Amino acid sequence: MLFSDELNQRDTVFVPNINDVSSSTGKMFIRIRNVNGHSELNLKQKSNKIMQSKEIEFSVSDYDSAYDFLNTLGLDEYVTVEKKRITTKYKGFNICIDEVKRLGNFIEIEIITEEENKTDFYEQEIINIAKELGIAIKNRVNSFYDTMIRELDNK
Repeated sequence: MLFSDELNQRDTVFVPNINDVSSSTGKMFIRIRNVNGHSELNLKQKSNKIMQSKEIEFSVSDYDSAYDFLNTLGLDEYVTVEKKRITTKYKGFNICIDEVKRLGNFIEIEIITEEENKTDFYEQEIINIAKELGIAIKNRVNSFYDTMIRELDNK
């Protein structure tokens, strides 16, 4: 397997209402991501399926301007996540090895698909890939880095 160069990522997540950050269907999270100096804006709208979202993503020329733009719109800053990441592909799946500041090390396995009716199938395929690669799934985490960091902040 060939891995990417190390990526340094900083994600700042905004929400429409800081007092309502549930992951219920339809909720939106807006993220500015800076990866080694390149910035992008991403909107995630929660699906009714666990760990699934509708996503819209595009490049922005300047992280700070995008940050100011979201603040000016009245969105609330939710959390910032900093991580180092290397990536590879394996049998059509994206594999990310992450070192997340304040949380530790993680391996993320994902597939990008529009086939919402095959959620259970792809969930099992991810488990199969993890087993193939010798990744113990007993420590599996079904949460997002931003949620885990926010939980640390609220302790």
